[in-house]
Amino acid sequence: MKALIIVFALLFTPLAHSAQKAGVHLDDKIMIGNGHVLQLNGAGVREKFWFTIYVGSLYLVKKSSNITEILSTSSAYRLQIDVVYKEIAQENLLEAWRDGFEKNQDEDMMVRLKTRVEQFYSYFDANAVKGDRYLLDYIPGTGIKVTKNKKVRGIIPGVDFKNALLEIWLGNFPADNGLKKGLLGL
Repeated sequence: MKALIIVFALLFTPLAHSAQKAGVHLDDKIMIGNGHVLQLNGAGVREKFWFTIYVGSLYLVKKSSNITEILSTSSAYRLQIDVVYKEIAQENLLEAWRDGFEKNQDEDMMVRLKTRVEQFYSYFDANAVKGDRYLLDYIPGTGIKVTKNKKVRGIIPGVDFKNALLEIWLGNFPADNGLKKGLLGL
């Protein structure tokens, strides 16, 4: 009888779902900002010279593999970066951010974003080490909230900045094509 109860309990108890990528635990659902519930859209790894640098994961209100749809929505999102490489020098991190913005934005947009992009760079004022977690949360009406290891670094307003930031990974010239596919759940 006891065994039967255990079997029924296992069959009818909702399981907490999660995923794992390169040893990083990723929740299937999260809550950000003012109660925005997001689901894991996809995850992938950023590789460089055969080394896995970080795990990137994208959380959306509604799963989508359509880049235009993702960029045009005004819904909340989270881009989570979990560093798995032993250490990334601050200057390399900033160079990667600059490269991502400049490759995916035209000159006029970069001029409009200049002050906010510089503000964003200021939040990355130290080397990134294995175990660091960066959260880039878009909260509608507020902007991008940048958090490192549970400490809020700041908030950057603007839908144009939200899209420019996301285009680093999902734009025409993504940081890593495999990572782009992973974030899109492909």
